[in-house]
Amino acid sequence: MTIVPETWSEVAEFKAALRATRKAKREIWRRPKPNDEEETEYFSVFTGKHYTTKRGYRLHWIYSSEKRKRDRASRDERLSKAEYALMELSAKLNARNLKTRSAIEAAVSEIVEKQRVEGVLRVTIGTSRESYREQIGKGRPGKHTQYKRRVRRIYTLMWQRDKAALKLETRIDGIFPLLSTDPALTPKEVLQSYKYQPRLEKRFAQFKSIHNAAPLLFKRVSRIEANMFLFFIALILQSLMEREVRNQMLDQNVEAIALYPEDRPASRPTTNKILDLFDRVSTYSILQDDRIVEEFKDELTDLQKTILEYLAISENDYWGQN
Repeated sequence: MTIVPETWSEVAEFKAALRATRKAKREIWRRPKPNDEEETEYFSVFTGKHYTTKRGYRLHWIYSSEKRKRDRASRDERLSKAEYALMELSAKLNARNLKTRSAIEAAVSEIVEKQRVEGVLRVTIGTSRESYREQIGKGRPGKHTQYKRRVRRIYTLMWQRDKAALKLETRIDGIFPLLSTDPALTPKEVLQSYKYQPRLEKRFAQFKSIHNAAPLLFKRVSRIEANMFLFFIALILQSLMEREVRNQMLDQNVEAIALYPEDRPASRPTTNKILDLFDRVSTYSILQDDRIVEEFKDELTDLQKTILEYLAISENDYWGQN
């Protein structure tokens, strides 16, 4: 599943239909707002069956209460920026390269298109005539200087928000289309899978940055698959380690542990930071005739011992002793 780009004709057609008439929808999911457990956000799906023109994939038109707020705030911000830009443009009219209607229209169109407020901000170019005297001939003016009267066109800008168009735009606030190639999935399952994607993408980021996966020069596909399988196992172990530590913190009511530099707290420790904590731990051995006669170990810190406890690893097991 994936979100459908705005450039697809299916998106423009559905939004145009929704502006023209309201469509029924039903709530499919309600959850606490991320990073704010006190508020709730909900999702609905528009009734009816929708498909892509090509290949006939299923489209689920989702409505989000939080996206609705963001869309409205974004439009208000873009309108304010466009109005400010028009105010600045108005002060520059009738001078230099803004003396003709075509030049002014081009400048106005650039502002409106940049802020994406076409159709909701109405801009009018007004004209008036101003007469002035112009000296005939050269030289300093005197009592015998003659003048001729000329008339020039003065351009002005006026703009206002189209309330009727803005009201229609509010009908499409908060909606987005999800495409699914699996017709057996319900709209809620498609939405929840889509919302889970960032976690998968985070693993891909760790796959490339933490595990340093790089292009392979193997000739046989089987060797590449074997190598990628090892990375896959490493990612599984990494996720299990993170889950175990976080679950232990939750069970013991520990909000955060000092894993970051300068002992800054980490509320959701990652495997990378956990392993970095043990990076400088060493053992030292004294050899005599290729025999270990004495062995020393670094003293583990309280934090290192806590992590081992969370992972159910004893110190003997950590040092590889039976």
